Amino acid sequence: MTASISNIRFGRLAASAFTRDIQASFAFYRDVLGFEKTFQNGDPVGFMILEKDAAELHLSLVKDHKPSTTNIAHMIVDDVDALHDRLVAAGVRIIKSLADKDYGLRAFVFADLDGNRIDVGQPLTPAEPMRFENRDMAGAIFDDVNLANATFGNANLSGARLTNVNLSGVSIDDARIDGLTIFGMDIQALIRAELARRRES
Repeated sequence: MTASISNIRFGRLAASAFTRDIQASFAFYRDVLGFEKTFQNGDPVGFMILEKDAAELHLSLVKDHKPSTTNIAHMIVDDVDALHDRLVAAGVRIIKSLADKDYGLRAFVFADLDGNRIDVGQPLTPAEPMRFENRDMAGAIFDDVNLANATFGNANLSGARLTNVNLSGVSIDDARIDGLTIFGMDIQALIRAELARRRES
């Protein structure tokens, strides 16, 4: 009888990095990133386990290793800016620059000595939801703005335009929305159509 997957507890899952020079790679992760070697195997050594806090990385010696152009690991830290600055100061190649991402992380990607790419991120602190109360915002333009969970109360949004805007959880209460467009859509027309559909059913 085959066990249900829900009854199988998963344990440790660690990323692996291939390296042409395992001792040089170990020195990089130790000296620049603060990892410690907790296990090694082979004579000469061909495999190592490195750990720092909850992060674990396996190094494997592959003499003809060619690095991938995709990330081999994703790591969460509690001070991404400080780590980024440390890597830059050490001359480490930054593949993607440090920036706030729309998926909720402040993140960057670096490459180790063998070109292995690691994505590093820190969760962004959620900002207080915006509140627009008793505001005349007729004709306002919102481009590339995060309006998640914003509240519009007694606001005039007539003719306002929203482009590439996060609207998840937005609440519009007692607001004028005639001519409000999102990506060129007439929201008032959509609401009228929906209300008509509900009346007919």
